[in-house]
Amino acid sequence: MLNFIQRNTPKIKDNFIIKYIEADNGCDCYEVYAEDKKIVLAGNSSLSLCMAFYRYLNEYCSVVITSGDYDISYIATTPLPEEKITRTVNQKIRARTSYEMFSLEGNYWGFDRWEKEIDFMAMHGINTALQPIGFDGVLYRTMREMGMAEDASVDFVSGPAFLMRQLTGNVAAMNSVRSTEYLERKIYIGKKITEREKELGITPVFPALIPSVPFNIRRKYMKLKIFKAPMWYNFPPIFFMAPDNAFFGIFNRKFLEVQREALGETDSYIFEPLYDVNIKGYNSYLTDVGESLIEALTLHNENAVCYTHLSSIGEDFFKKVSPEKFIIINDSGDERPQFLQDKKHIVAIRGNRYGRTGLCGDIDTVSRCPYAVSRSENLLGTALELDTFRENPMYCAVALNAATADEAFNADDFVKDFAGKRYRTDGFGEEIVRLKNLCYNTDEAAGSIICARPSTRLKHTAPYDTLERKYDCSEIYEIARDIVNNETRKNDKMRIDIVRIICQFLGELAYPVYLKATEFFRAENVGLYEQASNLFLEICQDMDRLLKTQESLNLSTRFEEAHALGNSKEEMQAIDLNFLMLHTIWGPFDRSILYDTAWCEWGGMVKDFYAQRWFMYFRALAAYFDNPKKLKDFSKKQPLDRHEYKKSYQHKRLAAFENNFLENYIPRKDGIGEEDTLEVAKEIIEKYSEVVYQF
Repeated sequence: MLNFIQRNTPKIKDNFIIKYIEADNGCDCYEVYAEDKKIVLAGNSSLSLCMAFYRYLNEYCSVVITSGDYDISYIATTPLPEEKITRTVNQKIRARTSYEMFSLEGNYWGFDRWEKEIDFMAMHGINTALQPIGFDGVLYRTMREMGMAEDASVDFVSGPAFLMRQLTGNVAAMNSVRSTEYLERKIYIGKKITEREKELGITPVFPALIPSVPFNIRRKYMKLKIFKAPMWYNFPPIFFMAPDNAFFGIFNRKFLEVQREALGETDSYIFEPLYDVNIKGYNSYLTDVGESLIEALTLHNENAVCYTHLSSIGEDFFKKVSPEKFIIINDSGDERPQFLQDKKHIVAIRGNRYGRTGLCGDIDTVSRCPYAVSRSENLLGTALELDTFRENPMYCAVALNAATADEAFNADDFVKDFAGKRYRTDGFGEEIVRLKNLCYNTDEAAGSIICARPSTRLKHTAPYDTLERKYDCSEIYEIARDIVNNETRKNDKMRIDIVRIICQFLGELAYPVYLKATEFFRAENVGLYEQASNLFLEICQDMDRLLKTQESLNLSTRFEEAHALGNSKEEMQAIDLNFLMLHTIWGPFDRSILYDTAWCEWGGMVKDFYAQRWFMYFRALAAYFDNPKKLKDFSKKQPLDRHEYKKSYQHKRLAAFENNFLENYIPRKDGIGEEDTLEVAKEIIEKYSEVVYQF
């Protein structure tokens, strides 16, 4: 525990006394109080002591941490607690289970960054965490031990952007890094993560099985029964082992043994079957997999428990498979389906889907505490399924609090307190509550017209979001204006949040501008079309300029963080391509369906990618002014309610641009940090003071 304090707050490491106390009826508990002019942190475990430490920092040093890379090493004074703080956490499980978090960020981190993330989880009471780092290396080792050639084994392992979908059985061999050194390095990082998590009282959750195998493995095992699964959103097909075949158990037990040797011991696993694939007879296949999985897990570790999501496994699964070994993650959106009453489960808190940078989420619902709403004898706790903690800090803070809360809390009071501590002033509390009531009042995923792939007929930016809003863009403009013009001192966190709030406004304004430009095109009104299209592109330029005032909000910054994971030119090139594909087409080059799924309004990304697509679009429309009906920039077939990737001539031109961007992107630091955030923000607020009320 003293090492934990030293890592995070070295200036005050000698100001604490550590004590251990008994658990409260089997539940984690802690105390914070003063003794001999020092702060006593008392808890029943290392994790409880971490929670006590953060509770002290929050109460007496005004610290809020919504991301693991938040620096609190500056803290130099430790006011003594005026009253004794006691807390019992009734939720037995507080899990972190987002797969996408690893595709978006975690798979690109070295241990230095993971060390901060693990400390962050411990301070917030997360005691169970998905830990697939090193899974790629384990998969490679397993294939080798089962007799596969080295090249074939390396190629079978997907790159970091697609690895998690290989774990769920949707893809395989997609954008492999093709480096045994890289895979062994990932195992090294994964083992250190496991050791540190266990040291702090966090239970790592490992993958429970190999979901697919290479087709050519039949050359080695002639009696192995495999079958081809349908393509998942145009990705190449993959091959499954038939679970009723003896080799299924042999392969899976070998995988579990290799995983234990490589990453360490755990009693917790996760079984995540296929997403969004319709296989004939899939329910019976899934049941057979479940029975074989439990048999293999029990032989491997008789204490093993297996987590699984209700949305991906369904209720029929447990008609044949015993639920005793499973803990179900209820991500169905219902308060508590009847089906779960007699089964062990935890309730999910979702948000920040795919790391998109828009401000959204249902804070009022989360603050009512899903655990309290759904409480029952078999409800064991909560699962945080936020795909990133780097965006939407206000929503993250509410979700993190709800993860350990066992009763509802007042959202407005919590948000005011959060703002006061984050910004080191009470001067923005009212504006932040207004922002919460405006943008954070629905669970419906918000899209961004700027990040949408251009067309005259758009309903979405990405799958499962919407471009429609329940509020007017002038409302968020007025909040941004009031914050920018507020004379209260604005610290670095406030400046970052100002950028995000104004970007939200600019995106909201761009949508009606897009609609007007399309309307003027169809009406063959050249003058008004030029005004609207130029205004749209100007909004993009202003957004990019504002984003570049903060280094952390830029594509080049995020890109270089991922790039640093490679040790050779070949590794770096493969990792770079994975990162760029994830945030652009995220699929096969010529037939992606999931394009723009992980859209992000980042500096450089807006100017060099999104705005360039819109420039091409508006220029293309101008060529059809004499006869707008001839323009074909949409598709009749609508996979996921969106246009086919290369259906029209215009879509093919966009695809050529996107592929060129992937092949030739070079991170550029020009312009980043050269202008002051507040000065640029004030210019933008003044510039659109009249325009905003025209749409």
